Amino acid sequence: MKPLLGIPLLLTLAAALKAAFVPDFTLKPDDYTVLMAVDSKVLPGLAVFQGGSHGKFFVHGWNRPDQKLEWTIKVPQADSYAANILIQRISGPALRLDLTVDAKIFSATLPADATNWQRIPLGSAIPFIVGPHEVSLRIQPSAGGSFDVRVHSVEFVRTAVKESLHETALRMRQLADTAWFQKAGYGIMVHWTKQSMPRRGNAKSYNQAVADFNVEAFADQIKQTGAGFVVLTTSHAYMYFPAPLASLDKILPGRTAKRDLVADLADALGRRNIKLMLYYHLGASDDGEWLNASGFWKTDTSECFGNWQRIISEVGERYKTKLAGWWFDDGSTSYYYRSAPWEKLARAAKAGYPGRLVGFNSWELNNPTEFQDFFTGEGFRDPRGFNQLLVKGGNGRYPSGTHQGLQASACLTTEGNWVHSQKDSPVRPPKWNAEQLGALLKEFAAYRNVPIFNMEIYQEGIVSDETVKVFRDAIHSESSRRR
Repeated sequence: MKPLLGIPLLLTLAAALKAAFVPDFTLKPDDYTVLMAVDSKVLPGLAVFQGGSHGKFFVHGWNRPDQKLEWTIKVPQADSYAANILIQRISGPALRLDLTVDAKIFSATLPADATNWQRIPLGSAIPFIVGPHEVSLRIQPSAGGSFDVRVHSVEFVRTAVKESLHETALRMRQLADTAWFQKAGYGIMVHWTKQSMPRRGNAKSYNQAVADFNVEAFADQIKQTGAGFVVLTTSHAYMYFPAPLASLDKILPGRTAKRDLVADLADALGRRNIKLMLYYHLGASDDGEWLNASGFWKTDTSECFGNWQRIISEVGERYKTKLAGWWFDDGSTSYYYRSAPWEKLARAAKAGYPGRLVGFNSWELNNPTEFQDFFTGEGFRDPRGFNQLLVKGGNGRYPSGTHQGLQASACLTTEGNWVHSQKDSPVRPPKWNAEQLGALLKEFAAYRNVPIFNMEIYQEGIVSDETVKVFRDAIHSESSRRR
């Protein structure tokens, strides 16, 4: 996701929705439906976090009982629906969450000790009849006093469908091979994209850069770091893919490459017992041509997600077991607000290899779906993981909370940025020396939390020799201590 982490933008709802996806507020009878806080009719005194981006985040500044959110929804199938409220308590006592449907109030409690983002279920199901309904959310402290919260969304799903989706997701997760992931210890991510710059001089065209990427030199560098896998970024700010891809060419010609760099990398890394995963972005605001061609802004998401499934399944079917996993960005801020068909997406992502790992990046927000296998952990530096829920000597899976059952992982920047996009600018030194890095790796291993270190990479396909040396010295130092 790589959000702008500066001062949150205080925008009105109208500004937040400019050039944005607009939902139809119709409850899906066979899946989850998301009502985003930023899509509410009324935002009295509330602010939208990063409202101008292609993603949708949350509202903040909720500190009065008179504030509320309102939606008008349409229900095509009468039934009982479960509801969740996705919320983060910044300060204050226990809070009562009141969801009003027409004139009836359904309540839940956000405990005083709840930290980070929570998915709070309502205590009872909501009976809906066919037709339009008015829904609103209010919040107030259970015992008085001041409070401050952020609200992401309200989710609805038919109770019978909720259980069915849960069981299906767990069955798919049981087929995922996380053993190699833990055994790998840690991985290296590289944002090698259209924006990548060489060590010196002007950038080559994307197609030429793909043709000239030195896979053997890159694989040798990764081998020296001791990493057990690589996460190669494909699409990021712009939709490009470093290999022939008929499904992408059909949507927007000129965005693929003649050389199959993915296959060449998988083979070069495989010869060194290093696995390959791919990073993929649904679409970013920089690439208006792609957003228009792919149906990104359409209220009817069938074109957008249909294109996604065709691209992802083509990739999976081609590389099969050579592709060990997917790292999908903006899971909670771009897929989620579209009420994504998660089961279909997960099946497409596992095409050609059911054991392939799948993760949808949630950043610091709630897990967007159970149809995934690992927590991507962007920005998390604590080996104890999200909300410090992991324990030393555990199995590396979250025992509770929003990410319950997922293999723990963390994604950290190693030098200064995610992408090396500055002309004639050397990659900065790593954030740790060898001793510090060795201690950090040891801590992550103790919790069986798998860190992924993003390294800046030059367009030639080479990472910083200085960074490689720090990793090499760190693992050699740790090996010496063990002996």
